[in-house]
Amino acid sequence: MTGSIPNNSRPLRVLMVEDNAADMELCLRELKKAGYDVRSELVAGAEAFSKKLVTSVFDIVIADASLPSWSGLEALELMRRLGLTTPFLLLTGTMREEEAARTLDSGVDDYVLKSAMSRIGVAVRLALERAALRAENIALKQRPQAGSDAAGFAALNPYAVLELAANGTVLNFNPPAVELAKSVAREHAKDLLPPDASVIARTALASGHKRVGVELAVSGRMLSCSFFPIASSQTVHCYLRDVTDRQRLEAQLRHSQKLESVGRLAAGIAHDFNNVLTVIQGHTGLLRSDPAISPPMGESIQGIARAAERGSKLTSQLLAFSRRNVLQLDAVDLNEVLTNLSSLLHRTLGEDITYQFNYASDLPPIHADRGLVEQVFMNLAVNARDAMPRGGQLVVTTALSEIDATYVERHPGEAREGKFVCLSLSDTGCGMDHVTLGRIFEPFFTTKEFGKGTGLGLATVYGIVKQHQGWIEVRSQLGQGTTFKVFLPPASPKDARAAQTPRAPETLQGTETILVVEDEPPVRWIVKDVLGKYGYNVLEAGSGVEALAMWHQRHDDIKLLLTDMVMPVGLGGQELAEKFKSQKPDLKVIFISGYSLQVAGRGFTVMDNLNFLQKPFDGAKLALAVRQCLDG
Repeated sequence: MTGSIPNNSRPLRVLMVEDNAADMELCLRELKKAGYDVRSELVAGAEAFSKKLVTSVFDIVIADASLPSWSGLEALELMRRLGLTTPFLLLTGTMREEEAARTLDSGVDDYVLKSAMSRIGVAVRLALERAALRAENIALKQRPQAGSDAAGFAALNPYAVLELAANGTVLNFNPPAVELAKSVAREHAKDLLPPDASVIARTALASGHKRVGVELAVSGRMLSCSFFPIASSQTVHCYLRDVTDRQRLEAQLRHSQKLESVGRLAAGIAHDFNNVLTVIQGHTGLLRSDPAISPPMGESIQGIARAAERGSKLTSQLLAFSRRNVLQLDAVDLNEVLTNLSSLLHRTLGEDITYQFNYASDLPPIHADRGLVEQVFMNLAVNARDAMPRGGQLVVTTALSEIDATYVERHPGEAREGKFVCLSLSDTGCGMDHVTLGRIFEPFFTTKEFGKGTGLGLATVYGIVKQHQGWIEVRSQLGQGTTFKVFLPPASPKDARAAQTPRAPETLQGTETILVVEDEPPVRWIVKDVLGKYGYNVLEAGSGVEALAMWHQRHDDIKLLLTDMVMPVGLGGQELAEKFKSQKPDLKVIFISGYSLQVAGRGFTVMDNLNFLQKPFDGAKLALAVRQCLDG
C-alpha cells in the first residue's frame, strides 16, 4: 500500500532496501538533519520487500542500486507490479550520465550518490512534491467540476498552486501560494507568475500539453512554475516551487563530483609516476655510493637526484589534492605555526605588502599534519601576493567559530554544525569574478601567464583541508580583494597525545631475511638491490600468489614482510600481512605505496613512518625504515 505525502502532523515513513547498515544509518542521519521525523524499516531481500509493501504504508522507498542477490531497479519493478506508485529513490556508489538517464527513464524519482549523501533530504522532498502533483492531477481528472470549488482546490495542494482562466486571469490560489509570495516580498500570489503566464495558459489549453520548468527570478530567489491544462473546466493550474536551494546544491554537487573525478585521475598519475621516481632515486643512490664514480659523473648523478626530488614534490601536490597522501597527525597549535612562518612570509611575499596578524587567545589545537598546515597557509599567502602585484595588505586571523544551523543554512554545501578553528586570510588585491571563483580549486587551472604557475597551489589547499575533515569558503569581488576562510575541527583530548618517535638505529646494516612483494618489476628489483647492498637476504615475489608460495617454503626464515599495499592480481598487502601474522605474530611488516590507503589491520598496528613508507624513496630512507622496523 502507498501513503500520501507526509506533513508536519506525522513522521516520514521510509522503507529502506539496503544490505549495508552503515549506509542506512548515514542516510537516516542526513534525513533527520533535513528536518524529517523518520520512521524507517529495513529489508534486504525481495521476499521481505514484497511483504512489507502489502502489509504496511510508506511515504517513500529508498533502495541501494546494488544488492547481493538483486538490484534496486528490480525492487522498483516489483513495486510497480504490485500497482504501487510510492516515490522511489536509488542510492548508488557511482553513476555515469548515460546510466543516470536510463535510471530516471525507468521510473526512479531520483538517485543519490553515496559520496554526496547530504543531498538525500533535497531528493526526498522533491520526490514527495512530485508525488503530490501526480495525486492532484489524478484528482482533478476525476473531479467533474473545477475552478470554483475553492475549498477542495486548497485542500488537495500542500504546495503553492494558482488556478488560471483561459485568458490568464487568476481565479483561485491556495494559502501556500500566499506564504510563498510573502517569502519573496510580493503582495499578492498573482505576482509570482511569469510575465507571459497568459500566453502560456492559452497555449496549454489549445494544445492540451503541459508546460513545466518555467523559471522566474524573484527577490534573489529562483521559482519554478509548471502549467497543467484542465480541459473539462478550461482552466490551467500553475504549480510553483522555490528551487533556489536545490539548484545551489546541485551546482555544488556537480562541482564536487568534477573535482573528485579529477582527483582520482591525478592520484592515478601520481601513483604511477611515484613508481618511476622510486626506481630513479634508488639507482641514483646506488651510483652515488660507488667510489669509482668520477667527480663529473657524480655531478650528473646529483642533477638526476635533484630532478627526481622536484618530481616527487609535484606528485605530493597531486596526492594532496586527491586526498591520498600520508598524514603525520599530531595536536598542532595553529597560532604557533603562523608565528613561526611570519619571518618566512616577509621574505617570500616582499616588502611592498603589509601584514596584520590577529590571533585568538583561546584557540584550541587542531589534529593535523603540521607540514601540510604550513603548506596551506603559504599557498594561500602566495596566492594573495599574486593578486597584489602593486602591493597591498594581507590580514591573517585565527578564531574559534561556533557554527550553528542558521550558518549552515546560509552556507549550504560543506559547512556543518559544531566548533571549528578558523584561519582567515584577507587581501586587498584584484579580486575574482564569478567564473573564476567556480574554478579556483581545479588542478592546473591558473589565471597567470603561461609558464608562471602550475595551477596546483589552491588545488593542493583544497585537498589538504578536505583530508583534514575541514572545508574552505571564499568571498571575492573584482577590485575589492579576496577572503579565504579555512575551517578545521579542533583536536580531541586523545588526539593531543604525543606521537611516537622511533629511535635512530646505530647501523643500517643487517642480515635478516626479508620478503619483498611488489608487482612493478623495476621497483621490486631496485628494492632488492638496495637491501642486498646493506647485507639483507632478500626474497622477492611479484604477486600475492607468489608471496604465499614463498612464505610456505621459507616462513621460518622471514623476519620482515615489505609489501605494496595494492596489487592488481590476488591478495593485497594488507591481506598478506594479516594472513602471515596470524601464523607468525612476531613478523615485522612495512607497507609501501604511491599513496596512502586507510589500513586498519587486525593483530598489528600501522605506526606512522615506522612501518609505512611512501613512494618515492631513496636507498637510505628504505634502509632506515627497514632497520627501525626490525629493531622496534
